Amino acid sequence: MRALVVVLAVLGFVVGGIPLLAVLIDAMTSSDQTIVYQGGYAPLTGVQMSQDYESSLNLYFDSRSNASRNWFLLASFPFLGAALGALTAVLLGRRGWHLTRA
Repeated sequence: MRALVVVLAVLGFVVGGIPLLAVLIDAMTSSDQTIVYQGGYAPLTGVQMSQDYESSLNLYFDSRSNASRNWFLLASFPFLGAALGALTAVLLGRRGWHLTRA
């Protein structure tokens, strides 16, 4: 049963990491086009800047942004996946499932 728990926990961790990996790839490959800032930091309103810089300013200065909470939730997906995989393995192990070598 221990092998079943380990295999499903690792599989759950990998599957749970897919959304985090997708967001990181999107952040690294986003186009660097020039836009006009319309965020919550008043002294920069109307200034031309890159989209990445504008989004980072919104993270810091916009009080409506819950970016830190969103990143924490996104970073917890692999651990939630691992926990659900381990729980599934325990339930399957109690029902008689075992991993065997062929």
